[in-house]
Amino acid sequence: GGLIYFYRNRDGYRAAAKKADLLRANGTTVEELSPRQMVGRDPGLFKVEPLIAGALFAPGDESGDAHLFTTALAEVARGKGVTFAFNTRIRRLVCDGDSITRVETDKGDFTADAYVLCLGVNSPDIVKPLGIDLPIYPVRGYSVTLPITDKAAAPRMGGIDEDNLLAYCPMGDRLRITATAEIGGYDRRFKPKDFKVMLEKARPLFAHCADFSQPRYWVGLRPMTPNGIPVVSQSPVDNLWLNVGHGHMGWTMASGCAAITADIIAGRTPNHDIGGLAYGHN
Repeated sequence: GGLIYFYRNRDGYRAAAKKADLLRANGTTVEELSPRQMVGRDPGLFKVEPLIAGALFAPGDESGDAHLFTTALAEVARGKGVTFAFNTRIRRLVCDGDSITRVETDKGDFTADAYVLCLGVNSPDIVKPLGIDLPIYPVRGYSVTLPITDKAAAPRMGGIDEDNLLAYCPMGDRLRITATAEIGGYDRRFKPKDFKVMLEKARPLFAHCADFSQPRYWVGLRPMTPNGIPVVSQSPVDNLWLNVGHGHMGWTMASGCAAITADIIAGRTPNHDIGGLAYGHN
């Protein structure tokens, strides 16, 4: 486990090391590494060593395959009686007074005692007719997944090239690289040239262990709020709760925000202060 954050510029590394003091003061373990120590932590970064001024290692941070996680989680949920309605388009939320009475979809109506809105960048459009204004806008993010050609020489753990804002994560026989934040509306279409700069930055780091001739491209839309903080609270509608606006930290915050949402609906007090997550706070 753990993630490595490496810096090519000495000033950038020093500034990051100072910020790490704040994390340590709040209970997070962060180690400062020389380039050689970085390679000691992850031998797969040996090609990077000459380029690096220093690195930070956070043993408590994690990386992984979000698709594998969510697929496995769905199976666990099914075993507990959860029913999924995939490929279903919501037409509208029908209200009677201050409560939702049903959800109209292209596959029939759904009714429930409590409703949770968690629809990423599409969330604002669904509840706008109810007078709920969510400050969420789509920001495009790009990823490339490459076949690993030499597993022994590939990174053992995930990390970030902080100067290029390039994140990477080994996933079995694949290496995933992510970068870029682009305000571009709801369009998910892309061209291979959109990934040119990203691949140029990644090639010197991983050309020795990954096949750059077989890239698999992907574009997603991050549901960003102005301050980067999600909205996790009850809505102005009595039986509608919000769990939206997680931006690029969706998987990171998913389980915690789900637990908070469950607590709020059940009338329990969450383990954390959630005042800053309330609707209208953004």
